[in-house]
Amino acid sequence: MVPRPSHATRSPRGARPRFLAAARAAARAGAALLAFAIAPAARADDGPGALPWRVPGAIGYTVDAASFPDSAGTRLEVYLRLRPATLARLAQDVTHEPWIRFALRLRPAGRRGPAHTATQELRVTAADTLAAYGRVLVVPFRVAPGAHVLEVRAEARRHLLPGAGTGRPDVAKVEGEVVVPGAQAGRSISDLEFVWAAGDSNTPRAFRRDGVARLPNPERLYGLYENALRASFAARAPEGAARPWRWVARVLDDAGAVVVARESTGTAAATLDADVALDLSRTPAGGYTLEVKAWQEGDEGALLRRARFSVAWDAETWTRDPGDLADEAHLLLGREQDERFARLQPGEQERVLADYWRARDPSPETAANEARETFRRRVAFANATYGRAGVGRGMFSDMGRVFIRYGEPSEVQRQVMPGWDNELSRVLRQLLTSDDRPVGDLQNVPGADMRPFEVWIYEGEIAMPLDASERAGTPRHLGKPLLFLFIDERMVGDYRLRYSTE
Repeated sequence: MVPRPSHATRSPRGARPRFLAAARAAARAGAALLAFAIAPAARADDGPGALPWRVPGAIGYTVDAASFPDSAGTRLEVYLRLRPATLARLAQDVTHEPWIRFALRLRPAGRRGPAHTATQELRVTAADTLAAYGRVLVVPFRVAPGAHVLEVRAEARRHLLPGAGTGRPDVAKVEGEVVVPGAQAGRSISDLEFVWAAGDSNTPRAFRRDGVARLPNPERLYGLYENALRASFAARAPEGAARPWRWVARVLDDAGAVVVARESTGTAAATLDADVALDLSRTPAGGYTLEVKAWQEGDEGALLRRARFSVAWDAETWTRDPGDLADEAHLLLGREQDERFARLQPGEQERVLADYWRARDPSPETAANEARETFRRRVAFANATYGRAGVGRGMFSDMGRVFIRYGEPSEVQRQVMPGWDNELSRVLRQLLTSDDRPVGDLQNVPGADMRPFEVWIYEGEIAMPLDASERAGTPRHLGKPLLFLFIDERMVGDYRLRYSTE
């Protein structure tokens, strides 16, 4: 029997419910396999962390930035990418021309100074939803070296988004610190600007700089749709130091090993503008570091710049809202691993989850991973069945979490409408006589107990939960039924787990 549709609230992702002690221990055991791939978590007050910043949700976008020294000082370019999922949501509107507006504010961090502001507005067309690149905007600022606080605010009409009404716009904001590097002994090198395409004026939405068309890559993501890493950088020496340049670019893995490298030279000049192109077609999914060193002949040392990027080969990594992926990981990982996962780059997240499900694949000799497919089906069912409009997704409800872990129960006992027959009291008495676990204050209800309830019963061969360990999905015989009691305390359709024999 499939559990009936019911209204259940979503618990906040940051406050993981504590109603399944065994689930927590199992999740921690499974997550231990992932610890090697996840960097230490940042504190909640540290802001969004290092660039790029990925903002999930209905107005999902990514923010990156790169600074370039030139004859007038330093130019900071802020890159904004609207993901395909965001564009598809906006393009669904058939009564109004979809639009989205960005407002940016850049101010010095921890010191007085003028704040710079800029706005960009764009119209969304059906053609914008066809490419995995999404839409990319470039917003330039003139800045001084040092730390700056960047605020980005995106808004779209509420009636353009699924499930939203007319009225005030939907807003998605992010704020964090951007550091603009200064000169080194009179010489300077820019940040590394990651691009998806360079030199091709036919590339959709490409921008031209110094006579070259470029499509910036705010995600710093390569692999499936772009298997060649492309990056640009600039270096400057003191005026009059017209000597030949040399530079080397290397991709390093997390162990510091060189994955691919390239060396090149530049003409005798005080400035160097260079483009890096490295083949990543054989590079596994994960996080990597691009390292660039540049120097002129006769220099004692080299200018150095490093930046993180990632490689991903799954189409969902490129197009899916990162919030959806983080929500699924939230059900599988322990608290610390969950917080760290949210700060990983897309390719790193792809590798972590691939390793996680590979260890749980019941038939690794086949192309399909049945454990992951089962998990996805259960998540989709929970969202469709136990969610509630205006509250949250069903996967985070108590019923949704139990269904995702164990699937369809063998039997469901329920009292849907409030009754006067003390049926819940009878069920509680049965629990007291059949199990030695206390039921707490569940039975301390004066008078007739009218609360609606459901009891989910799992009997026979019960599979290990999908988040338990490498043995996930393995049938086991517990010897007695596994019970979960959900009660609608306020009689508004919000069923909470109040007792289980797990």
